[in-house]
Amino acid sequence: MAQHRYRCTACGNLTRFDVTTTTTRRAYYHFTVGGELRIEDETVVREAVEDVSCRWCGHGRAVEVLGPATGAPGTVTGAATGPSGGAG
Repeated sequence: MAQHRYRCTACGNLTRFDVTTTTTRRAYYHFTVGGELRIEDETVVREAVEDVSCRWCGHGRAVEVLGPATGAPGTVTGAATGPSGGAG
């Protein structure tokens, strides 16, 4: 999954965010005769950002996504609401 930067437009935070993601992985499970598990060939099939909220002010509705290369504002589905209901 591409790394994105976030910015809280309510308080200006650029460094601390609570990010909730859902990840689907495919892996090869290799069990030894003794029953120990070794996970091999693990790949991420899908990863989605469900929620982003500012750690400083708790605001979820004021967080915007900054593109990884340009720093230009963008959007991410699910980033509009936070666990605090958006009240900061």
